[in-house]
Order: sequence, then C-alpha cells, then structure tokens
Amino acid sequence: MTFLGLLGAVGVAGAFGAAGVLVLPAARRHGLGLVHPGSAWLALAGVFFGLGSGVLAATGEASGPALYVAGSVAAFGIGVWASDRLAISRSDIGNPDASMSGPPRAGTLDVGAPRTGPAIAALGTRRGAPVILAAVAIGAIVPVLLDSGIPFLTSDITGARSELVGLPIQLVRVALPGLAGLLLFDALRQVERWRRRVDLAAILAVAGFVVALASRYLVAELAAVLLIAWLVAGRRIPARAVLAIALVALIGFGGIQILRAYDRAGGNELGFAVSRTVNRIVLVQPRTLAALQRAIPADQPYFLGLTWVHRLGPLVGRDDIPNLGYWIYPAVVEGTQDTAGYAAPGLIGEGWANFGPAGLALFVVLGVLAERLGALVAIRRSSGVDIVAGSLATLFLARTHALGLGGLVTLAGVVLAWRILAGPPAGLGGAIRRIVTWRAAS
Repeated sequence: MTFLGLLGAVGVAGAFGAAGVLVLPAARRHGLGLVHPGSAWLALAGVFFGLGSGVLAATGEASGPALYVAGSVAAFGIGVWASDRLAISRSDIGNPDASMSGPPRAGTLDVGAPRTGPAIAALGTRRGAPVILAAVAIGAIVPVLLDSGIPFLTSDITGARSELVGLPIQLVRVALPGLAGLLLFDALRQVERWRRRVDLAAILAVAGFVVALASRYLVAELAAVLLIAWLVAGRRIPARAVLAIALVALIGFGGIQILRAYDRAGGNELGFAVSRTVNRIVLVQPRTLAALQRAIPADQPYFLGLTWVHRLGPLVGRDDIPNLGYWIYPAVVEGTQDTAGYAAPGLIGEGWANFGPAGLALFVVLGVLAERLGALVAIRRSSGVDIVAGSLATLFLARTHALGLGGLVTLAGVVLAWRILAGPPAGLGGAIRRIVTWRAAS
C-alpha cells in the first residue's frame, strides 16, 4: 500500500466519522434520527462511495477517489453543522424544539413494538388525487411499453429498460411510491380488516408493476420511501423485520441482476449474482470517479459547470460537452469501447468533472440543503401527504451518490408538484419561507 493509498483509506473512514458527529445534533433536534436527510446521505454515500473508495485505496488500485470522497463527506458535514447553528441563532422561537409538529420523534430501527398514538390515527389521506397522479405517471410511459414491451416480460430486458428515460420515468419515481406511502398510512388507520387488506393489496399491486419494469433503483426507491415514511411517522421496526427486509432486498437485487444479464451467468447464477451485486453496489461508482479523475483534466479541461447546461457550451467555445455518464462508461467497464452504456457519476463525480478540488464546495451547499430539508420535514409531520412528500425529498437528496444535479432539481420539482396536487398544501408556503430564511430551527 502506498502512502497516498493509506492516507485515502484512513481519510475516508475518518471523514465519515467526523461528518457523523457534525450531523448528529441536527438529526436529534429535528427528531428524525436515521431518516434525517443528512444521516440518509451519509449512509448511502458510505455504501456506494465510501466502502469502495477505501478498498481501491487500500489495494493500490487508486487513491484519488478516497481522497475526494473524504473531502466531499467532510464538506457535507460542515454544511449541515453550519446551517444547524445558524438556524438556532435565527430561530424566532425561544425553544427550537417547540416548533415541531406531529409525532415527537421519528421511529428507530431497534427492537420494539410499533408505536401508535394520535399522530398516526390523524394521518388522514385522500386517495382520489394520488390515484389520478399515479395513473397519469403510468400513462406517460405506456407508449414506451407498447413500443419496446414490458421489460420483465421481454427477451431483451436491458434494452427495454433503457427506453424508460426522461421526464415520464421521473413521474413514475414520484407518483407510484407516493401513492404506496399514502396507502400504507390509510391501512394503519383502518379498523375493518378487509379495508386494511385492500390497501395492502393495492401496495403490492404497485410493487408488482414496479418490479415488472425490471429496474433495481425503482424497486429500491419504492421500498425506501415506505421505510422512511414509516419511521418519520413515529413507527418502529423490530430487529427481525430489519433482517427480513435486508434479506428480501438482497435476493431481489441479485435476482434482477441475473435477469438483466442472464446470458452472462454461465450456469453459475449464484456466483454471478453475488459478484455483480458487490461490483454494482460497492465498486462501480468509486471506479467511475477514478476514471473521471484520470481523464480530467489530463485529457479534458474541467467543464466549469457546463455539464449541467450542455446547450450553452458553444457560447463559450465548448461544443464538446458530453453527458458524463455515457462519456465515461467505456473507461469504467472493460470491453465496452464499442458498446453504449451509462455509468452514473453522481454529484461527487460531477463535482470533480466540473471544478476538480474546488467542487468540494458543492457539498457544503448540499449539507445546508439537507439540514433545511430536515427542518421542513420535522415541522410538516401532521399529515400523510406531507410525510410522504418529505420522505421522497429525503430519498432523492440522499441518492445524489447516483443522481446528478440536473436529476435532483428535476425530481425536487416533481415532488413539489405532487405534494401540491395530492392534497391541500395548507401552510406549506409559510413553512418553506421560514425554512429558507432560517427562522425555523426544527
């Protein structure tokens, strides 16, 4: 192991530890714990960037990703902490905790019976608008499904899945998990067993449709929204249920891996699924960052933000602005020089490609956004629609390990539109104004 490799491996571990300490006060005061946007971002960044970049550094393959990830994580923690301190100093409420409405604290992942109380009983839902929004989202992708087929049922699963892109699939990412989350709260409120079963059956139908699209991230996002909403609403998950959920998730993820590349399993489906799953979860994104660091600025100068506004490139003499994910794919996956593919750079990769080391400043801003989103979720927890919308926003911010800036902005707009249309947004504008002016600490 080289000195830089050792520095990277130790640095990335230390950065996550330090960031956890910096995020903890905000997560506690907002009463969100593990499902605070800051905590969620650290968790996903740790899985998808932290572990893999540490492995690359320790094995001598590349130390650059670990060093950059460490800087990004530290900057994120500083952003959360600084915004939290500013909110406390500017809050127009003497006791910051007094501004929280809804359940006193979010649920946790420890052993215990589900928490019940008036907050859960009051989480009323109006299913009409969310059902219509889900139908509109499905309708938006129907032309693609008619043309290329339902991915799970076609012989070319990857090809059919690759056709589901653009705004239509973003609508699906919001409307279907949104409807499922509201159905979950509706089931919690039902006294009659048959009504509860109807709601649960509807959730399973939504899940079945998502599985039919054969997309790992769509299935994972649906499950994550339900989990986050459940915890934000004050429920708890017994330890056995956590293990069961993790087992189902691993089996489902591995199964989709086999289905999407069955011809490459070579009769060793289990080994193929394990290898491909580890690569896709732990290693692919650090290797994508390593490929970007090798190519930029050695072969390409920093893009200075132009990857987010491709059409403006010619105005500044840069008509070669690529889509980073497609551009870097051949350098990430061996033997794909003549094969089209996409390697998600995430916001971390975009930060390097556009600004290099200066891109670390983006994560201070992201940390501020995470803290403010946590504050908004904390004061909007008295209705199911608010909780589900907050859960969607939390998930997408946390998923910037794969989402770029453009995707995050698009999904944020879709979530806001869904929240406004799914139910009366009483007081939402005022709450947002308090949040963006740091007048609401929690």
